Amino acid sequence: MKIIILGSGDVSLELAKYLVDAGHAVTIADKDSDKLADIANRIDLRCVVGNPASPETLRKAGAKNTELLVATTSEDEVNITACSVAHFLFKITRTIARLRAQDYLGERDILFGRNGIPIDHIISTEDAVTNTIKAKVDFPGINAFGSFCKGTLAVVSTKVNSDGKMCGKLVADFNKFDAADAVVLAIYRRDPYGNVKYLSKLDNEIFVQGDEVFFCCIRENIKHHLRAFRDLPVPKRFITISGGTHIADFLAKTLSENYSIKLIESDADRARRSAISLHSSSAQIFNADPTDMDFIREENLDKSDLYIAATPFDETNIMSSLIMRRMHNVQTAAIIKGDGYIQLTDNDYSEINSVIMPKDSIISALLTSIRQEGVESVSLFRQGKAEAIELVLEGSKSSSQVIGRKLSDLNLPRGVTLGMVSRNKRFLRIDDKFVFAAKDHIIAFLDDHTQMRKLVKMFRPRSNWIPSWL
Repeated sequence: MKIIILGSGDVSLELAKYLVDAGHAVTIADKDSDKLADIANRIDLRCVVGNPASPETLRKAGAKNTELLVATTSEDEVNITACSVAHFLFKITRTIARLRAQDYLGERDILFGRNGIPIDHIISTEDAVTNTIKAKVDFPGINAFGSFCKGTLAVVSTKVNSDGKMCGKLVADFNKFDAADAVVLAIYRRDPYGNVKYLSKLDNEIFVQGDEVFFCCIRENIKHHLRAFRDLPVPKRFITISGGTHIADFLAKTLSENYSIKLIESDADRARRSAISLHSSSAQIFNADPTDMDFIREENLDKSDLYIAATPFDETNIMSSLIMRRMHNVQTAAIIKGDGYIQLTDNDYSEINSVIMPKDSIISALLTSIRQEGVESVSLFRQGKAEAIELVLEGSKSSSQVIGRKLSDLNLPRGVTLGMVSRNKRFLRIDDKFVFAAKDHIIAFLDDHTQMRKLVKMFRPRSNWIPSWL
């Protein structure tokens, strides 16, 4: 597929790298920047310098022969204009735009789509990040979460604790745990030197304390399966959020429907804006420094069940999380944008309980909207190194390498594990007797996301297949 990406920010560049690895012909267009010059030297794609919304820039980028345009610049108006120019002037059939302003997002059903501004998919940073954090709040004890099959199946990760029922037991026994359906997809284990190893052969493996386990299950059974690996934390009731960002506001509004929320913002203007934005919710807004010890005690923030650091600054989020955890033993979650801090927070000695990287959530949402080659949904994990995808089987036994066959007949790419299957509103586990059928929705986990190209090629129909609707 020929794809144009507008913007040269971190999200744009990571998305471009992923799509190039998947075999697509990618062009990035944006104003001149050091990042644009750097990526041209590292990744096999075209770079065009210019105003990303101008017809001339899009023409140079090859818009006349492009199948998809993804507008991910930092300016909503540029993204909207670019998608309109691409549709009306160059007849690009599919457009995706990343938008931030609630003025647009609140009116999206009227403004965009078939009868409005021609943008096929709107990606909201706030929506993507809030969905990730809300899952961690609703399911205490998970480290990562991905939703599949229209929200009915999930892929989650958690750490094995000594109080978990499966600690010290065989991985094969997990499938028998209270006879509930679930599949272990991957285990990551840290060695004595601090290096994390992916365990590729799980048949005779034993769950060890500290293991990070990824498993696939029916969404409504997540808490049940978490108990196999750890005692569940006390459900959250009182949550404190720091930051007056759009993400913090949207998160406070969403969580206030089920939890008691206090939002803290040190900047008076942003605190005032948050108060206006959240006036119809039950969230309480405070203009204060989230690291002020006196304020924390006065407002009983030290009694919070969870502290979420969502300011625009990684350093503030890390510091305030450490204070709440170290001084008051409050569970913490920090939004971290820069890759440089991941090593600081992603280890067994970190006092930050959960780290959320907006980039992974946004790219997952973008990739799901692109829906390339039979891939219905995508969720990135482990800072984008691993992923889970939802594959849809098309074709027939004669046109497919998979349909009518068993798992033992397939030569899956390295580091790929298959999870649950959705078939006619039923959820199935793949065992020795299972036979793949057309229209199956299959959840696959990839330790190395660069293997997706091989996996998709294996699961899609051969080139001579003709869809029934043609």
